[in-house]
Amino acid sequence: MKKTAKRKRLIWIITLVSGLLLFQSTDTHAREVKTVLHETDLSWDKEKTVTLNLKKATVKQFFDAVHQQTGLDFVYNTAQMSVIKPISISVKDESVEKLLKSVFGKYGFVFKRNGNMVTVSQQAQEPKSAASSETKQQKRKITGRISDLQGEALIGASVRVKGANIGCISDIDGMYEIEVTPNTTLQFSYIGMEAQEIVYKEGNKLNVSLKADDKTQLEDVVVTGIFQKPKESFTGAVSTISSEQLKMYKGQNMLQTLRNVDASINLAIDNISGSNPNNLPNINIRGTSSLPMNVKEFNEGIKGEVNTPLIIMDGFEISLTKLMDYNDNDIESINILKDASATALYGSRGANGVIVIISKRPAPGQLKVTGTIGINLEIPDLTSYDLLDAAGKLELEKLAGLYVQNGYPTNTTRLQEIYNGRLQKVLSGVNTDWLSKPLHTGVGQRYNLRMEGGSDQFRWSAAADYNKTSGAMKGSSRQVFNGTITLMYTIKNLIFKNQTGVGITNSHESNYGSFSSYADQQPYNDPYDENGSLVRYFDDFYGEPASKRQNPLYDATLNWFDKSKYQDISNNFSIEWRIYKDLRLRGQLGVTSRTNSSDYFLPAEHSFFNTNEYKSDSGYFRRGFYRYGTGETHNYDGSINLSYSSLFADKHQVYAGLDYSITQNDAYSYKFEAEGFTNEDINFLGNALQYKKDGSPTGSRSTSRRIGVTANINYIYDNRYFADFSLRMDGSSNYGTNRKFAPFWSAGIGWNLHNEKFLRNNDVITNLRLKTSYGQTGSIGFSTLQTTTSYTYTTDNRYLNWIGAYLSGLGNPDLTWQKTSQLNIGTEIGLWHGRLSATFDYYEKKTDNLLSAMNTPLSMGFSSYTANVGEVKNTGWEIGLNGIILRNQQHRFSWSGRAQLVYNKNKITKLSDAIKEQNEEYLKQNVEVSNLFYEGNPQNSIYAVRSLGIDPSTGKEIFLDRNGELTQTWNPSDKVFLGSSEPTYRGIAGTMISWKGLSVNISFAYHWGGKVYNQTLSDKVEVSTFTIASKNVDSRVLSQRWTKEGDVTFFKGFSTEQTRATSRYVMDDKAFEIQSLDVQYRLDSQAFRKATRLSYLTFGINMSDLLYFSSVKRERGTGYPYARAIRGTVSFAF
Repeated sequence: MKKTAKRKRLIWIITLVSGLLLFQSTDTHAREVKTVLHETDLSWDKEKTVTLNLKKATVKQFFDAVHQQTGLDFVYNTAQMSVIKPISISVKDESVEKLLKSVFGKYGFVFKRNGNMVTVSQQAQEPKSAASSETKQQKRKITGRISDLQGEALIGASVRVKGANIGCISDIDGMYEIEVTPNTTLQFSYIGMEAQEIVYKEGNKLNVSLKADDKTQLEDVVVTGIFQKPKESFTGAVSTISSEQLKMYKGQNMLQTLRNVDASINLAIDNISGSNPNNLPNINIRGTSSLPMNVKEFNEGIKGEVNTPLIIMDGFEISLTKLMDYNDNDIESINILKDASATALYGSRGANGVIVIISKRPAPGQLKVTGTIGINLEIPDLTSYDLLDAAGKLELEKLAGLYVQNGYPTNTTRLQEIYNGRLQKVLSGVNTDWLSKPLHTGVGQRYNLRMEGGSDQFRWSAAADYNKTSGAMKGSSRQVFNGTITLMYTIKNLIFKNQTGVGITNSHESNYGSFSSYADQQPYNDPYDENGSLVRYFDDFYGEPASKRQNPLYDATLNWFDKSKYQDISNNFSIEWRIYKDLRLRGQLGVTSRTNSSDYFLPAEHSFFNTNEYKSDSGYFRRGFYRYGTGETHNYDGSINLSYSSLFADKHQVYAGLDYSITQNDAYSYKFEAEGFTNEDINFLGNALQYKKDGSPTGSRSTSRRIGVTANINYIYDNRYFADFSLRMDGSSNYGTNRKFAPFWSAGIGWNLHNEKFLRNNDVITNLRLKTSYGQTGSIGFSTLQTTTSYTYTTDNRYLNWIGAYLSGLGNPDLTWQKTSQLNIGTEIGLWHGRLSATFDYYEKKTDNLLSAMNTPLSMGFSSYTANVGEVKNTGWEIGLNGIILRNQQHRFSWSGRAQLVYNKNKITKLSDAIKEQNEEYLKQNVEVSNLFYEGNPQNSIYAVRSLGIDPSTGKEIFLDRNGELTQTWNPSDKVFLGSSEPTYRGIAGTMISWKGLSVNISFAYHWGGKVYNQTLSDKVEVSTFTIASKNVDSRVLSQRWTKEGDVTFFKGFSTEQTRATSRYVMDDKAFEIQSLDVQYRLDSQAFRKATRLSYLTFGINMSDLLYFSSVKRERGTGYPYARAIRGTVSFAF
């Protein structure tokens, strides 16, 4: 919010000054305009008087003196003021109006007051002509409103008569008034907008909408969430995402949208979850900086959370889930802070980067209503699947010899009968497309409404958003409601703000189960009998009655569910006191409460219970399962912020800030697991027979506190050289008892070369900035249980009536923060006044004090404890390019493009002995492929046995052992490092074409430099004959397997042996995708507004995840398919 206010404030100053440039092009000088604006008031307050005693004062000194006593701000043209002689004056209790007229009136200056702003300009002299009297009679007064394409009023927009020194500027409501003759050309301009020329014909009203100019950069202020800093002097690495970009690159949720806009946001590919709307992805910025403490857990998929960046919204921390579900229509901008100079302000929470979200502030004025109505479609994408049809599958089974048992003629006869029966079904037309059974085109809807208005003293806004996403699998959905009410009150030098928000999210997983169970079904099995009734069981391949398999569609008809819900209620209050012009004090207090619950129920008839465990007498009555979880979290955040900003001697600018914050988090959760439900209709937890076998209720309760003190100072000399220093001291209850507090810091310097004399008037290089920074940040990747020796009470083992406790955790009182040291060197360049711009950042990021398990003697009762041991290093660079390819203002046409490429190399530099021993133990286990940790290799390394391929003479695979010797035996201990699963290069690109009210935007993404283990080859292609008998497989099994001596193939021959994963399955990962395509058409002409009374009406269609091309042919979305999303919207404002 601070960024938005100051950005608008600075833009207003510039544009007001540009409106004064009606007579000549010259440099201008403007005082800082107050944030608080008042409606147009041309009268002067009689009570505002001035007492002055000045001798030979400059114009600036005179206005400064008046400002100190009245609070009025003055905007004027320095060139016009050059005619003013040094001012010597002595007055007492003189009115402002009389004072100004006495000093400046004799020079022909006039004054216009707008609230606390006074515009000073020379009275325009109309050009004389012979027909002046006639022209004067033809002049007509016209009025109108100047706004942007969203209908927002443009304050201080310039209106000028082309070729004459006649003009005006728009007021706080965007309204203007000017007298012109017919056929006069009017020029409308505004900083950051494309100028327009309109020939006035007739009438007394002319409204104008100006379009944003891509060549102008409006990101004058960087909001860090604690302080706001001028971008001109910001030494950190930051990416700013506007509200318009959020609309143009929209994804399935906010996290997908961020990935579409900035390549530095890395969402880990989850090939199992696919496009499941309820999946929360792992996310990191500039690589992974933390290591898991357990090799086995990492390989089982328990990873990623420790690298999640900090997320701040309007000064308060929120969760990753909250960001994913947030209403993007209520966001003004997002800043992604990447390096230490930007993130050191957050101390122990900033090592993984910070995402700062600024929500929209209420706009004063008459009631304004904006809204969006939309529909969204989730269309399944099955282009990566290539399964056999019924005829092909039957042919494969015969080719593999599954219907013949040599030496057993009776069995062969029975198998031939089974084959003939299946062949008859195939010939009769049975060819079940099992992949389509659990899928549909999900149809969702979205409604958004925002209202705002009020005066400059009291303004308000209310927003509500409902978004339902129906997934590609039937029954899966996510429903999100967000509502906010914002109140702002200004009285003198105080600004009060209160924002109350409510968020409710309901998620349902598909009752059709895992998508992989349908991909496994035999295509010659018909799910329905001849009467159209659902078949419950299918015969197994050999027709054994005891081995029947349940139809997954039958499970889908049962009353089972997997659903969850959470509700957020928050209230954030802030007060800002402008003590005087350069000093501000801000305090804020936030309270957030979250309640969550989850329900998971499986009825007794579900196929999960078709195992031997539940076929026994005791197990039979245990069928049916219910898991219920609930919990609450309460956050209390408070902070006090003091900031000072001032300009000395026109060259020295200083910004200083001090912030104190305190946070408390209270949380509890419970979980119950029960079993023994007689049927699907009795699905209430209280109807359970018992708790889960050998189980009991579980729960946790915790309280954590954190305090922090942050100091920051920024110095700018002559807008050329700048330096930035930050220091933070954190204290946290999560730290060990001996390490409660931790210091963090950063320092940065920069140079604005474009403000040097040798580049100041250069028409080619119009912006050139160099900057570098270094600092240390941290992260807390552990719970208090790892710092404190803990005990667990036991209630089922008593001594008399006393309960006992046993040692459950060996704490480490010296456990402290993980420390990240980061160097960043960057440059920004702009050519031809923003026609082409580029950024480049190089970084080195080293994280030490990583948490790691340390071995202890078994006599202590614990195998290990947690200590700060490991080290990880990330090195990389980021480059961005933006440019305008074609632009024709006369025809309102523009074509722009953008591209971004990031490189990151991860390396483990130090490990504990315990992790090294876990590596060796896990290496010996009989698992296919491993992710192991070795010093000198990346964190996401792939380890597998090397292969030389398939021997053409035998159809068998040839391996290399650890020493490089040939062998035909697969040994897990022969695994070696084969590459990293994390791509080293990732990028995005896009182009946008706009013509009048039509805009088309398309964006692409690409990555390369990594490896991927192709699981499809082992699961669906190079499978054993037992797998062929039990499920459907990839078409390559029929066409590309080795069948006879001399065949040169990638895949080995048929056998009963399981194929073990080798280097043949580890492939180069190169991918290119069309991320999004956005088309919008906007109606906002004067005739349209007059006919409809709407400010604008926009029709839009957005398509995401359109196409995906990869060098690896594999099934994408094995547990939940990927989907192409299409969203149609209608937006309006009045």
